[in-house]
Amino acid sequence: MANEGKWDSTNFAQKMKDSKNELTDLQKHLNELMVQFTLRALRVYQATRPEPLRQGEIAMLIRNELNNAIADLTAQSNIDAITSMAKDEWAKSQKTNP
Repeated sequence: MANEGKWDSTNFAQKMKDSKNELTDLQKHLNELMVQFTLRALRVYQATRPEPLRQGEIAMLIRNELNNAIADLTAQSNIDAITSMAKDEWAKSQKTNP
């Protein structure tokens, strides 16, 4: 093997470009998911009162819901669960794409 131990810079550059595009898509999906969290919270609060939520209340509820979702996501138990799931998915992907 002539290239053993050497980097394929062309392939690496393409992988990095693809990875950046994938990251952009994932960030978009994450933002859309966070919007769904906030809309759920707004619907719940709106259901508890007859008058419409005021703009200041909406902003506060959105901020609180985002902070709570981030706190839940970064809790050690959740990080451990995500780590375990990611390791399992990685192992599966390596079996199907060696």
